[in-house]
Amino acid sequence: MARQRRADFGDAAAGSALSQAEAALLRPKLVWANAAIFLLVLATLISGILPAAYVFMIGLSVLMVVNYPQVDIQMDRIRAHASSALTMGAIILAAGSFLGIMDGSGMLRSMAGALVSALPESAVPVLHLLLGLVALPIELVLSTDAYYFGLLPVVLEITTPAGVPAAATVHALVIGNIVGTFISPFSPAMWLAIGLARAEIGRHIRGSILVMWAYSLVLLAAGALFGLF
Repeated sequence: MARQRRADFGDAAAGSALSQAEAALLRPKLVWANAAIFLLVLATLISGILPAAYVFMIGLSVLMVVNYPQVDIQMDRIRAHASSALTMGAIILAAGSFLGIMDGSGMLRSMAGALVSALPESAVPVLHLLLGLVALPIELVLSTDAYYFGLLPVVLEITTPAGVPAAATVHALVIGNIVGTFISPFSPAMWLAIGLARAEIGRHIRGSILVMWAYSLVLLAAGALFGLF
């Protein structure tokens, strides 16, 4: 058993070894300088002195100059991460256009009206709470984008005319759902963690879903005690 554990550890260490190119990018002597820049960026974000976009752009520029003074290395680092950044920007622009079309064309209101007609009248004022209770399992079948850009606007169109504040609806759906990110098969962060842990997603979901669902219900109860909805 001990021999097998040592072998497993050796395999993991070998798998995590950095290549020569990756090792050349490390800056262990600048760890405290990077930590200071990080804390300064965080403090500026909290203070609200500048818009968040400006803070991140300035912080990135300073980090690049401090860690990689050579322009060619800076460009290599930008190219290495540009695809992820551009993809996220494209998603935000597309989501904004999608919601604008859905709202401006009246489709959101039509979808909400169709759902309201199918729901019992007593369920409409508490729809956000009912969905909050099952928001974590919903994360197994809906991606984060579909949940927040598709489901949430429709629920807002249903609950707001019933006198439910928009903030209460958002709080209920977000608090119930946010924990589910860590069992959602649509979450890139979850796949990264599964890969690093050398785990299997089905086993992870089976072992975590009930505990995480219970935790989300505790958070919902805490939100109710604080008067969020």
